[in-house]
Amino acid sequence: MKQISVLVIIKENEPGLLSIADNREKSLVQVFDRTKIIDCYLRPFDTAGFSRLSVITDRDMTAIKDYVSYTYSSHKIKIINESDVFRSLCNVLNLHQNECILILRADGLLFPDWINLKNFLLNLPNGNYEIITPQRNIIGYFLHNTKFIQKLKGTGSVINQRDSKVDSTWEVLEGTLHASTESVEFKTLFIKLETVFDYFNVHFSLRHHLEQFIRKTPPSSVLNEEDLTRITGTGFVKNSHVSTSCIIEGYVERSILFSRVKVGKSARIINSIIMDNNYIGGGAVIQNAIVCDNGELFSRVTPNIGEDARIGEDDSTGANVLYPEFIHGGITLIGQNVEIPKGFKISRNCFIASNVDKSILKGWDKVKAGDSVLHS
Repeated sequence: MKQISVLVIIKENEPGLLSIADNREKSLVQVFDRTKIIDCYLRPFDTAGFSRLSVITDRDMTAIKDYVSYTYSSHKIKIINESDVFRSLCNVLNLHQNECILILRADGLLFPDWINLKNFLLNLPNGNYEIITPQRNIIGYFLHNTKFIQKLKGTGSVINQRDSKVDSTWEVLEGTLHASTESVEFKTLFIKLETVFDYFNVHFSLRHHLEQFIRKTPPSSVLNEEDLTRITGTGFVKNSHVSTSCIIEGYVERSILFSRVKVGKSARIINSIIMDNNYIGGGAVIQNAIVCDNGELFSRVTPNIGEDARIGEDDSTGANVLYPEFIHGGITLIGQNVEIPKGFKISRNCFIASNVDKSILKGWDKVKAGDSVLHS
């Protein structure tokens, strides 16, 4: 019987996510708080019945290696992080007898029935295939024959000179396979995450089904008292998802709060995503916005979104002037480790880049619709 191994190739860069992907590979971008993109590819592996799983990264991608090693204890998952990424790929594609391989890219949210996918692949005649969804998205390649890799070995030296060796390796592989494989359709859900607009919409389109996607706490884990979320007497939460270790003293509606978020008294969070370690000051209003994670290791003593600040108000039409293809539809993006001054106003379709200093913002009257603040 054929044995199917799986190869997951990391996605490194995604310019359209802007600050959401700062200081992390795209495959490590958080979705729904407790899940990262790569979890969609690794989490189901133990129960799907594939023979082995390899994850290819660059040697410099230590965060990927640490995350996979810490989160997944399965001895079946082999992490390959060598400096010569292309040679690593060639080694993995050296198949044994009766072995075939499924190659996936951790580039979006993939939710197949993995057992059905395995049976679907086993029933395909010998050959090389491009696996597509009904929406014509390519989710991977299924190969019985990998002799073609011999012809590509000369490109390895060129790839190793590029900034993103993993992404370049995938481009070469995809270009070769797309032209030489037969397309077959498998019915599954695959969601691209290429822009800030995509990221915002994915969370709200799936908000009512979060339990299907969030990485569950292992049964052996015990929640400590500090992990519990508290909604005080002045707090109110409606139609929202609130993660662990949050303190809600204000009003939260149609929003998603990641871990360790504090919402001060009389603050209002509406139709927004607030990522880890943010403290929203009393009286602040955030609408239609993404506030990226803050690097504080411990709970903040003072708000990083100042008291009475107002973010994401005004007209939703138009787009960001500098990044219209990434930020539009009225969404405002606040980058990582940004402090918004007390009473400051930021309109819609705006972008405040990561690490912009509060003193820079104080030099602005307000950030008008479609404007960006990029440098400290």
